[in-house]
Amino acid sequence: MAIEFDLQAPWTAIYAKVMAGVLLYGATVHIGNIAGLTGTPWLSTPLLWRLMDVMLLVFDLVVAISLWQGLTWSVWLVFGGISLLQFVPYTIFRSQFSLQPEDAQTLNGLLGTEALLLGIFALLLWLKK
Repeated sequence: MAIEFDLQAPWTAIYAKVMAGVLLYGATVHIGNIAGLTGTPWLSTPLLWRLMDVMLLVFDLVVAISLWQGLTWSVWLVFGGISLLQFVPYTIFRSQFSLQPEDAQTLNGLLGTEALLLGIFALLLWLKK
């Protein structure tokens, strides 16, 4: 039995657009990283960091557009993608993303924010059932 998500319900539709905006912001951060505008020169960062910037840029853009359009499959993509592309790398491969001491605090803040955003989204989706 397939799970259906109602992205047309009023609060869920609004929140999906908020999530799309957050993901677009994330895309601009990755563009800034790649362009070398966010501090550390991009080519000086570890290869995994650079690969993640490119993958997350594409992910953020695809998911933001699909959430904005209210495409049902985007729910699976946002939860699965954030889990696999942020929670896993930023915990298991943390040392690759912490070049300076303050980077660990930034990663903790990012993961906490992502958990909160996904938790609210999950609650809105669950309450509609």
